[in-house]
Amino acid sequence: MAPTGGDLLLQCLCAQGVRAVFGMPGTQNIALYDAFHRCGPGLRHYLIRNEQGATLLANGFARASGEVAAAFTVPGPGATNAATGVVDAWTDCVPLLLVVGGYDRPMAARDRAKMFHGMPQEEVFRPITRYFGRPASASDIPQVIDEAFQAMFAGRPGPAVIELPPDVAAEPAPAAAPLPRGARLTDALPCAPEIAAAARQIGRMKRPVVLVGGDCIASDACPEVLQLAELLHAPVMHGRLGKGVVADEHRLAAGFLRSRRNARLLEQADGAVAVGVRFTQIDTSNWQLRLPGNLVQLDRDRRELGREFAISAGVAGGLQPALRQLQAELQQNPPGIDAAWSTIVDAAQQERQSLPPVPVLSQIRQVLPPNGLISVDVTALGYSCFDRYPVAGPRRLMYPCHSVTLGFGFPAALGAKLAQPDRPVVSLSGDAGFLMTCYELATAVDYEVGVVAVVVKDNCLTAIAGSQQQAFSGRTIDVAMRSPDFKRLAESFGAHGETTNRPEELPELIQAGLARRGPTVIEIRLENQTDNLVRWIPWLNDE
Repeated sequence: MAPTGGDLLLQCLCAQGVRAVFGMPGTQNIALYDAFHRCGPGLRHYLIRNEQGATLLANGFARASGEVAAAFTVPGPGATNAATGVVDAWTDCVPLLLVVGGYDRPMAARDRAKMFHGMPQEEVFRPITRYFGRPASASDIPQVIDEAFQAMFAGRPGPAVIELPPDVAAEPAPAAAPLPRGARLTDALPCAPEIAAAARQIGRMKRPVVLVGGDCIASDACPEVLQLAELLHAPVMHGRLGKGVVADEHRLAAGFLRSRRNARLLEQADGAVAVGVRFTQIDTSNWQLRLPGNLVQLDRDRRELGREFAISAGVAGGLQPALRQLQAELQQNPPGIDAAWSTIVDAAQQERQSLPPVPVLSQIRQVLPPNGLISVDVTALGYSCFDRYPVAGPRRLMYPCHSVTLGFGFPAALGAKLAQPDRPVVSLSGDAGFLMTCYELATAVDYEVGVVAVVVKDNCLTAIAGSQQQAFSGRTIDVAMRSPDFKRLAESFGAHGETTNRPEELPELIQAGLARRGPTVIEIRLENQTDNLVRWIPWLNDE
């Protein structure tokens, strides 16, 4: 059979280093799926059970590894299901590619509302992606793929969507089509005057802090961040996505930016250096966070400089070269750090280390090795993970930080495990979140994905119950829910299931699950404990 547009698209993905595709075949992408018969072993397809799972697995794959995975769906409802994982990738800056089926070219001018699986896909996806492309012919596919990957890595990463018309996927491909080679845009080099101005402002700081975001991880700039912090004797505070930039055990790791402890530390600081930080609504408490007046910001995206908070100096360009050049300047003219600052910082660190352990979260930490990865869903006992779950480095904790996608935890964990099969992976979900995406247990069983899913069963939308109680004099409505027996649910899919009402039993159960082939679901029953669980939710307890 002569190569088709579908063959060419898969070849282009392989050339870009893509190893995994998550998706579901349908009428408008059958020619693309037929190309898998002729695709080499370097690209593997995983059948999902809902298109939301496709993009959430691809999302977790990218968060764990930094690599792009692809999702394939049909248009219309397939695309809208998949949009959940796309918008999560957009808000959290995750590289992800969605290839969605389109409509034959002769029908391009027809009213989409009258078409099978009809939807104006470009209008839907352009606002939540870095790129939307539609090849007009098979010969256009390499260019569209190249543009998509360039856009995904132009500065902060993000998702891209390609709409592939069925007749383009089926038509003969050019005999010698040039394949994209996986090149990425090079970050702009910082300019010397901006480095010099930043160094002057930092030189005036006596009590500096360093603020870090997720782009430090995406830029592979974590070592340079730590070197700067050590040079300045400055505590490092992280936003949600910046978790792991500096290992939590390091003496300068100050924890989550929004904690009350760090709010007090910021009040005593006289300067801050923000590296790869977007200053999002959640991290800054609706942009009410009080930062020192002398704020220096380093970012790959010039548009972010001074966008949310006034700055005294800004440096645009690659974070690695910017930090190295900045340190060279500061080593020649080091700032005069207040001798008492280290004592203040050490006291804050001791306060952090004295925080009580969070049930379930602490038991997972007890048994998961340093290189292990936890994927945390939106759940009462998971909210504390940014400050109360120590990690040894980047890409060890995943959370839907800004879209706050309920149901994220388990499918993202599957994607992470498929990206890095040698790493232990655990997901933590509440019963509501797990029920949203538990159908991917079938995917996990089919491909023997060895993830341990810990599910807290309390038969309640606990965080919402707590919010309603605080806002409305203790009144709640429609937060009690019926949950299944998760052990039996897991077994019905062919997975291993366990159940307990004793958190102290979790380490042994998790250890056994990590040694087992295929998925394990551990139900921890905490029914009738809503009030106790609410007490662990930081944002409901002024933490």
